[in-house]
Amino acid sequence: MNPLEAAVCGTALEGAVASGISDPFGNLDLLTIQATPLGIGIRANGNSFVPIIPRNTTMPARKELVFTTVNDNQTEVLIIVHEGETEKADENHLLGYFKISGIPPAPKGVPEINVCMDINASNVLRVLAGVIMPGSQQPVVPVMEVRMPTVDDGHGWCAEALHRAYGSTLDLMTVQKK
Repeated sequence: MNPLEAAVCGTALEGAVASGISDPFGNLDLLTIQATPLGIGIRANGNSFVPIIPRNTTMPARKELVFTTVNDNQTEVLIIVHEGETEKADENHLLGYFKISGIPPAPKGVPEINVCMDINASNVLRVLAGVIMPGSQQPVVPVMEVRMPTVDDGHGWCAEALHRAYGSTLDLMTVQKK
């Protein structure tokens, strides 16, 4: 089959699935599986891109990682969400950001910041984040839930402006698995 014919057949099948056409004779397999084309993660460990949902993960998907503060008595963190495949966060596509405030002052590395990413079958990405202190079962800050993207395409300058405004005072680092 030549590439153009394959593309046309694939498009026709995708259109049939999207419009809800069924195959009464059972000759066609109209099941499609959606997957993330790029990794989705956050900026942490300096300017590193830490994927939470790896590339080619089937949807729906829900994954989480644990991060912590990098400074003593750090009471705020900035969650900057990117999609891409490069190791440097600022070289990936910025999806959005939000700030968590009200973290109790503690030595660096003590608060656990759980970041969860959830993509539903409609390709809607939600990012949830909560802060837990050692010895506590409940989040010390209400869990934040943000639907992405929070910035439009072409606003890559936002990440640079955020870094200029906050520097590394709101950075995160990955918690090593025990």
